[in-house]
Amino acid sequence: MFDGGDNYTQEMMSVTGISTTKTKNNNKRRFSDEQIKSLELMFESETRLEPGKKLEVAKELGLHPRQVAIWFQNKRARWKSKQLEQDYSILQANYNILASKLESLKKEKQGLVIQVLLS
Repeated sequence: MFDGGDNYTQEMMSVTGISTTKTKNNNKRRFSDEQIKSLELMFESETRLEPGKKLEVAKELGLHPRQVAIWFQNKRARWKSKQLEQDYSILQANYNILASKLESLKKEKQGLVIQVLLS
C-alpha cells in the first residue's frame, strides 16, 4: 500500500545522514555532525565553492548540491554578521577610549583656564 512516501523519505534521510525535526510550521532538515564538520573544514579554506567542487562535496557527503550551496550561503551570512559584530565591538571600545580622553582633556583645559584667570 502506498503511504504517500513518508516512510521512504524517512528511510532515505536516515541513509544520507539527514534527520528531521518537526517544528511548529514546517519540517526542518538538519545535517549530521559529520557533514557539518566536513563543511566547516571546507569553509575554512574556501568560502565559495565552484560548481564542480559543490557537486563533488554533495556527492561525498550524501547531500544535494543545492543543500551544500545553501549551507555555504548561510555560513557566509553568519560569518559576515559575526565579523560586523567584532568590528563594531572594536569601534565601540576605541570610541569609549577617545571619549574618556576627551573628557580628561576638557577637565585639564578647564583647570588651565582657571589658572590663567587667577594669575
